[in-house]
Amino acid sequence: MADKITITVTRRKLTEILIGLVALFFAGGALAAVLDYLWPKTEAKGESVEVKIATVDEVPTGTAKKFSFNGKAAVLLHMPAGFRAFGSVCTHLGCIAYWKPDENVIYCPCHIGKYDPNTGTVISGPPPSPLPSIDIIVKEGSVYALKWKDPNYVKSISFYAGAA
Repeated sequence: MADKITITVTRRKLTEILIGLVALFFAGGALAAVLDYLWPKTEAKGESVEVKIATVDEVPTGTAKKFSFNGKAAVLLHMPAGFRAFGSVCTHLGCIAYWKPDENVIYCPCHIGKYDPNTGTVISGPPPSPLPSIDIIVKEGSVYALKWKDPNYVKSISFYAGAA
């Protein structure tokens, strides 16, 4: 004779299994976040990737264009001396700074921080350090972002701004 095996699952047991699966799902997400924090993704040393920001015609002299570079807010400026690109996350509290053409500055509205559009250095306000600059190249009528000039500085900015 064949013996039959029967499994009965009560509503209580089914609920316990579902709660356990949901808890496991959330624990996995928390673990992934902790591991990502402890071992962040880093780009290879010396590796340069060209990211097209705009065409030269899109950004006339004296204007700016916002863009995202490696997941961080940035701004491209067309100054009389040429193109400049900076991260636009304020070094004070992580607000987003923008081009203010009437004052000829990169301006952070949170605490009235002002940066020089040619160098990214602090002109006035509470920011403790300059904006991180981005290496750019102009070729074939387009402007390309290459890499952050100081990637370690950008990592600290993203950690600080991510906490806000």
